[in-house]
Amino acid sequence: MEISFGKIDDTWQCYSLFQAPIKFNTQNMGYKAIIRKDKVVAIVRKGYELLPNEEAVKLADEAAQMAGLVPFNEFTGEWIIRMKEHAIYDKRETRVHALYAANQHYEVNGEKMHLGVGIHNSIDGTMGFGCGVFSFRHACVNMVFAGMRGYEQTFDQRRTIEYVYKKHTVGLSPFKASLKNVILSVMEKATDIIRSYNLMAQEQVTQELIERIKRSRLSNKVLPEYLTAKEPTINCTGLTQWDLYNDITQLIWHNAKSGLKTKEFQFKTLHTIMPLQVK
Repeated sequence: MEISFGKIDDTWQCYSLFQAPIKFNTQNMGYKAIIRKDKVVAIVRKGYELLPNEEAVKLADEAAQMAGLVPFNEFTGEWIIRMKEHAIYDKRETRVHALYAANQHYEVNGEKMHLGVGIHNSIDGTMGFGCGVFSFRHACVNMVFAGMRGYEQTFDQRRTIEYVYKKHTVGLSPFKASLKNVILSVMEKATDIIRSYNLMAQEQVTQELIERIKRSRLSNKVLPEYLTAKEPTINCTGLTQWDLYNDITQLIWHNAKSGLKTKEFQFKTLHTIMPLQVK
């Protein structure tokens, strides 16, 4: 018995990326290997269409410029923590988030809120090619990914913030060609997130919501102490959903021990419990 590679596809050799069909005793198995710098980073189905992260960022840079957005490290608004690069990679450098911002702010409960668009991609099959909204605050420098796959829940005749997502399969290439319109469309929907935040600021926290959060898969590390203490000090009176949401998102974003994949999961979990919705 022998496992081997077939003819190597070197379309993306400029990024040190190669694709090779996997064979078992000379028979194609319907899978291929994604190889980077002589190391296999993923085994995917043969129909998987590889889009290098560098290429995704390049396309996003061009589209964002046409859409009037700036790379996040060139954002000129008030934000304490500056980024050296606008493209954030995970530890294995197989997933990327390229961030762009609009140079204007919005008001949420008397506080400044900024919005941007993120382009998301991977080369290991763990995440498709997507475009969604993120937000960040001036006051506590929270950043929240709010437009990635997984935030499609609906609740109580309201709708959540829209996102665009495309798997790495046939049809990805035409989708890339319309990236400018994709970013423009998502940014038009971005103002919905501000309306959603203002709705949160008007809604008081309930005991039911607290119990749902405590029963969720969110780690205690990203929950405020008033929820995790042996004798919780939570007092629903005067605490809005916006207050609770900010306390949790701050802990998620500023947890230095968690990587992007973990943060993505935690934001997704939180937005399942507290959907970003507009009436």
